[in-house]
Amino acid sequence: MRDTLISTVGTSLITNLKNSEDDGIKKYLETHNAQGLAVALLNFPPGDRICGAEINSIWSIVSGVLIQDRKRLIFLVSDTDEGRFTGDVLSKYYKSSKNPARFEEVETRVVEGLTANDVNRFRNEGLRNLVRRISEVVRKVGDSSRVLINATGGYKAQISFAGMIGQSLGIPVCYMYEGFSEVIQLPPQPISLDLSFWLKYNDLFYDLEAGIEGPFVMPDEKFASLIDREEVDGEILTTLSATGQLFHETFSHHFGQREKEILPLPSSIPEAEKKIRYEDQNAGKHTGLAHFLEKVRTVPYVSEIYTFYFNPDLNTPIRFRKSAKGAVDQVEGHFSGSGCTTKFIVLTTAKAEEENRACIADLNIRYHSGLL
Repeated sequence: MRDTLISTVGTSLITNLKNSEDDGIKKYLETHNAQGLAVALLNFPPGDRICGAEINSIWSIVSGVLIQDRKRLIFLVSDTDEGRFTGDVLSKYYKSSKNPARFEEVETRVVEGLTANDVNRFRNEGLRNLVRRISEVVRKVGDSSRVLINATGGYKAQISFAGMIGQSLGIPVCYMYEGFSEVIQLPPQPISLDLSFWLKYNDLFYDLEAGIEGPFVMPDEKFASLIDREEVDGEILTTLSATGQLFHETFSHHFGQREKEILPLPSSIPEAEKKIRYEDQNAGKHTGLAHFLEKVRTVPYVSEIYTFYFNPDLNTPIRFRKSAKGAVDQVEGHFSGSGCTTKFIVLTTAKAEEENRACIADLNIRYHSGLL
């Protein structure tokens, strides 16, 4: 049962209202009265053209029962004043008890960088954040079969990319062509992409998502279309491109669906008996470390943890990666906080390279999802 609708947002609603002859609507627009406009819109049939592309298409989705339970509606708006205002009007409209298409929960999320004023920011930041915002909703819901994307509103590139995201994450996408009275639904298509490539370089994908300063040597030519480079304060910053972000989010999602097949068996050591060993100079000196390692110990396939490096003057991102020793049962972890960095080894039950890579991916996902 689909109960969550993600809708991209343009400005057709405000454009249409500006052409209205209604004095009340004109006043609400002049004073930026979102609540007044929301109430005024309730006087029109939701299929009326003046209501704009978002309301027209959502009404078609609701009346066509393409979403079975109106539990959650998320509007993704552009990073502009008009985009935020449009989102505010739509949010209040769908929260109204007088709306026949009312949703239980309605929220508006700004897609940072999604603006027509800066083409580079739109491409490098806006589209990446569009991937992130949609992926965040899917992760929160926990089941892509409950999600539907309405890609009718917004910039053409945004609409197209939202469709790609839906295809990649296995989510149906709806779109209403101008002049049509009903949306068309594009079912997700099977895609042939390489999960093993993402697993092999999973730790690098997380580094790139955060932005790598300094030189970056591509370990594989496939990265050419997945990264962007730009100079920031004299430093070369290498990050995922919008396509790279979509690739990363797609395979994080697919890994979550297959993790039980790929991850190694749980450790036979009871959780309370799994050892955590600290090097002498580090014990008790790094605030938050003990609590973090206690969480890592709860992961089923972890059998032991020991620290091997402490630097009180280094601050690096928290991450998990392949151990420098190359052993398939070991994962190297970095913990940072209070300006310090501790490196540690996580011993696992992995017996093959693929299981080792799966452990690295799982630990990174657990951390970025707030589970560690």
